[in-house]
Amino acid sequence: MIPTPRLWALLALLALPMMAAGFFPGLGGLVLALDVLVAVLAVLDAVLARGVRLEVHRELPPKLSVGVSNRVEVRLIHRTRRTVRVRVKDDVPESFSATPEEAPLNLPPESQTRWVYRVVPAQRGKFGFGDVHVRVRGPLGLIFHERTFPAERSVSVFPDMRGASRLLLSGAALDWVNLGLRRLRRDGQGSEFARLRDYAQGDSVRDVDWKATARRGKPVTRVMESERSQSILICVDAGRSMAARVGELTKLDHAVNAALFLAFVAVRNGDRVGLALFADGVKAYLPPMAGRGQYRKMADTLYSATPSLTYVDYLALFKELNLRLHRRSLLCVFTDFLDEEQASTMIQPLHRLARRHVPLCLSVKDTALQGLLRTPPLGPEEAFQHAVASELLADREALKAQVGMGGVQMIDVQPDELSLAAVNRYLDIKARGVL
Repeated sequence: MIPTPRLWALLALLALPMMAAGFFPGLGGLVLALDVLVAVLAVLDAVLARGVRLEVHRELPPKLSVGVSNRVEVRLIHRTRRTVRVRVKDDVPESFSATPEEAPLNLPPESQTRWVYRVVPAQRGKFGFGDVHVRVRGPLGLIFHERTFPAERSVSVFPDMRGASRLLLSGAALDWVNLGLRRLRRDGQGSEFARLRDYAQGDSVRDVDWKATARRGKPVTRVMESERSQSILICVDAGRSMAARVGELTKLDHAVNAALFLAFVAVRNGDRVGLALFADGVKAYLPPMAGRGQYRKMADTLYSATPSLTYVDYLALFKELNLRLHRRSLLCVFTDFLDEEQASTMIQPLHRLARRHVPLCLSVKDTALQGLLRTPPLGPEEAFQHAVASELLADREALKAQVGMGGVQMIDVQPDELSLAAVNRYLDIKARGVL
């Protein structure tokens, strides 16, 4: 039983006549009677609050997404014949942020009430929700009766795959454009025959199928599409630099989200997709294969990937790829360029790989350093931080220029732009027939 602010206020008011009773002996009995009355009312309020019949159930999505606002619903079934006021609080995992953390609710007589709140997980993996706590206020407003309803449940937090889910539900080209993607199939480009259609103004004469035109008696155009069943290997850096947070997520989280989005689009486009998770060595490897089953394997592999607080051995990765990859492939390497000494070790082996494959390096801009440079220094310490940030970003740009000199393509974008930038560059490479 927990006293309410109203009960504390009553007790504070009764303290005043109690002090005056020392000067007016006749007040002592009255004050004592009032104290007994308040105590009786508090006990009665507690009994009534305890007698409220409640059932509480929590409803969770089957999967939560990291860094995303996920909906959680708590259902309260009230079986008492009067209106009751309660406060509800759920035990969410420590690394989750909940909005709101608790809520005051009015429960009508014999009713069901739903309280919806949002949680944002900060990490991927498996976590546990605890119990649901409800404070029932007595009808007099003097006592809270606190109850705990067992509701322990484990939940899996996956990478953010909302983009893939939306693509799965979309079919028209307009839907792809609204998502920020270019069309998967580009009429008049590519090397694979797709279909024949009537000639339209603006079509190239080179695309006219003269045999079909002769048979039909009217101009007919060949529609080509990008070649299918090409090989894409997605390499995700899980080293120490990827543990840095950019916004609410780590750089590894941003890379994992983009990698899965890219894999989904490539699988939908009929390509063979593989995965290499690496740090001081290759931690996991899935050879390029086609089909949705491959996408699920990649999601399961990346689901629990965490940054290793160690250096990144690019040479070990590229040696492994030289042994395993016999077919010309698009190598999408999600990594970081902030550690110049570490990242410089990738330049020469990556340039050698560019002779056989199409390397694409993808990284996330460090928004914290950029924000620091936009803020004028107010003192010596801020000026020193400003100078260090400027030097780090300058070294990063110089390193990117060295990497790009050997025919390696580069993407360096804001965190929320990484997924779309990766997919659109992949589509550009296919459309140009580079693979």
